[in-house]
Amino acid sequence: MKRLILTLCMALIACMSAFAQRALFDKYSDTDGVSTVYISRNMMRMMGSVKAGNKDISRIARRLDYLQILSCERPSLVPSIKKTAQNIFRQQKFSVVMQVNESGEHTTIYERHHANGKNEFALLTVQRDEITIINLLGNVTLQDIRGIAGGK
Repeated sequence: MKRLILTLCMALIACMSAFAQRALFDKYSDTDGVSTVYISRNMMRMMGSVKAGNKDISRIARRLDYLQILSCERPSLVPSIKKTAQNIFRQQKFSVVMQVNESGEHTTIYERHHANGKNEFALLTVQRDEITIINLLGNVTLQDIRGIAGGK
């Protein structure tokens, strides 16, 4: 019985965290100047090559549960989206595992481990006039994510 209760609690926590991430994407999905994409596990398995923004993630696509992308090229929205995303990452106890600042582009990789052995990563890239957030969950490692962030 204890095992059942623990399993239910873990499932509830996973659903709540997915809901909070989804809320970020839903909040801005109908906003002019903002593009959002959601790709399920089944769709990724059917696709030959998978790109997240301008990054090729075909190597890890089959190990993902989902992939979400939010992209905004409307400068007036960038600070609001960035603040909302950072608040969600902080509330959901993501840890910063890598930061890169290069030529006016600031990229932060956030990581969170789930009880089921899966990892969730969020890549937040901010330039002066645009922001991109890539959120993914699956059987992937930080090395896989570094390969995406570095364009390898």
